[in-house]
Amino acid sequence: SIVTDVSSEGKNVTVRARIVQGFVRASDGVTVLPIGDNANVVRVERGKAEKEGASAYSYANAQDKCQSRDGLKEIGEIAEIQNCVLAGEIAELTLSGIDVARLSPGCVISHRHPSLRPKVKRRFEARVMVMDKLAVPIIRGSQVLLHMSSIDVPAVLSKLISSERRGDATPRQNPRVLSGGVTATVEITLSEKLVLEESNQCKALGRFVLRRGGDTVAVGLIDKVL
Repeated sequence: SIVTDVSSEGKNVTVRARIVQGFVRASDGVTVLPIGDNANVVRVERGKAEKEGASAYSYANAQDKCQSRDGLKEIGEIAEIQNCVLAGEIAELTLSGIDVARLSPGCVISHRHPSLRPKVKRRFEARVMVMDKLAVPIIRGSQVLLHMSSIDVPAVLSKLISSERRGDATPRQNPRVLSGGVTATVEITLSEKLVLEESNQCKALGRFVLRRGGDTVAVGLIDKVL
């Protein structure tokens, strides 16, 4: 779940979050990344569902299954999931056991077990598409601002691995520059650790935009977290 808003509620904290994978239930124990603090979910309130990128665990698919089994029965009326929000939904989660100052938009609420958490890293390899109208070519060491979800983090293109234009027979290895309109594989190093995932595992944590001087210079997908 990706946090989009935070507010305090007495001793508890309420966050508005977009559920991007799996589900969240009241009474779940969770970990907030990248800080690594634990918290407990004491209440969930279903918001407006979003069906974009629905998975096998999504609200949209679950609703279809419920309607086929129970006629016109609404998903919110099914007892087993009244206190549960599913992938594709926007929800308000009330958390206990964590300070409001430790939470901010862009934080990720994850399962507590280390093997089920996304990675928290600074480096990754990605495929990027460079914008056609690029005023200054991108070179190794170029400094950019990486935007992902609601977070902006300074970053450096630490390696230019390969590049190609449409119609090229083979990619060019170790290019010196990336000009407008090329597709490239690059290595990016962030100024701080972020929650990252390969795009084929989680689209929300695996796609990003690179900006420079207020302009978008490239969009990309993470292939490998390093």
